[in-house]
Amino acid sequence: ELEWINGPITATVIKDEAIDMEFGTGVMTITPWHDATDFEIARRHSLDKEQIIDFNGKLLDIAGEFKGIHIKKARPLIAERLKEKGLLEKIDENYSHRVATNSRGGGMIEPQIKEQWFVKMEPLAEMAIHAIEKGSIKFIPDNYRKIFLYWMENTLDWNISRQIVWGIPIPAKLCDQCGAGVPDLDNSITKCLTCGGAVRQDSDTFDTWFSSGQWPYLALGYPNHSDFQTYYPTDVMETGHDLIFRWVPRMVIFGLYRAKEAPFHTVYLHGLVNDAKGKKMSKSKGNVINPLELSKKYGTDALRMGLMVGNTPGTNLSLSEDKIKAYKHFANKIWNASKFVLAAIENADLVTQPKLAAEDQKSLDELKAITEEITADMEAYRLYLAAEKLYHYFWHTFADKIVEEAKPRLRSEDAGGKLSAQWTLLTILSTSLKLLHPFMPFVTETVWGQMPHQKETLLMIAEWPRFDSSNNKDES
Repeated sequence: ELEWINGPITATVIKDEAIDMEFGTGVMTITPWHDATDFEIARRHSLDKEQIIDFNGKLLDIAGEFKGIHIKKARPLIAERLKEKGLLEKIDENYSHRVATNSRGGGMIEPQIKEQWFVKMEPLAEMAIHAIEKGSIKFIPDNYRKIFLYWMENTLDWNISRQIVWGIPIPAKLCDQCGAGVPDLDNSITKCLTCGGAVRQDSDTFDTWFSSGQWPYLALGYPNHSDFQTYYPTDVMETGHDLIFRWVPRMVIFGLYRAKEAPFHTVYLHGLVNDAKGKKMSKSKGNVINPLELSKKYGTDALRMGLMVGNTPGTNLSLSEDKIKAYKHFANKIWNASKFVLAAIENADLVTQPKLAAEDQKSLDELKAITEEITADMEAYRLYLAAEKLYHYFWHTFADKIVEEAKPRLRSEDAGGKLSAQWTLLTILSTSLKLLHPFMPFVTETVWGQMPHQKETLLMIAEWPRFDSSNNKDES
């Protein structure tokens, strides 16, 4: 027996590992209806769970004289009453803790116990675990494989219902008489299957991951559309690393359950884009970089390169406007070097390969080597490395070295040497445009349209560079 806010009560004292004995007195009260930790404590010890706050944020009858008062106003009143009764030791004004708030209105969120719809996850998780362990799906970077498996091995049943207005309605009926709920996929149930009472449509909507998790096969017209038969499963799913706990596992389990096959064989997880100091972008902090404004100011190609170079999978990227600006200069370098080469080869007969000078053969050997290296990086999803290597090759090897060293021969009277230099410059430019196109499609496509002897109308459908092993000639 002890004195409490509204008078004497009988308290139940329990021991639990959730209590930190080094914090405060080592004793605390619990409200299982309104706190996740307290809920788990009550479940472990088979304690009753009683609602204290209603769904409008006001205290219920159990609060006695504070009944009907909003919890925000009631808290200081309750503290004052505890003080009057000599039950308040002290108030730590500097104490801070994490409180869930509404992202839109900023109000405090009070947890509540409510009946929800759940998906039983254990059999679905077992399917996903089996698919990963047999190698049906790989992750880039590979450490996310362990994270995914841990998540599946320790998964809880999935709450798929939400009490929000906008969303896909849950096809279920509820009985107000006995409280029973039953799925009703074809909207045919007109009375309660338990008590025979009247039923109504459940107003809950699906969790967004319940619908988006089915995207890989539903978007293709599952189960009979030709698109589904042709394109499912896809090859690579590219998404943010934070979705390893949300979207990725939902897509995997739905694909395995409904389509009987994993929806993709590779999951590429990119990092999040932070500001130049590595801080999360936030409007309130004023550190948001608007990609549309950057694209308008520096060009989309520069923005793409800025987002790609240095962006290792699974690692957050620090992005500054100066970085985007630097790649605008690179786009200008591509344009200017290309214009020079096109002017230098004007009216030259380059239909067939001429006899190459030693220095030109060496340059083509280097081109073959960098092409093979870039191709290997692309196939291994080292896109950030491929982009950076192309930047250095085009600017510092091709533009700064090869083009500059070719200028005297382009002005010389030696027709053979001049033709060799022209052929080499055109070959390197053509191959470089193909290699750069996935990263900088706009400037490369524009230059490609001015190139002589191209086989395709558009660079975007040109064949990837491949070289004849005997003469290092690009055969694509």
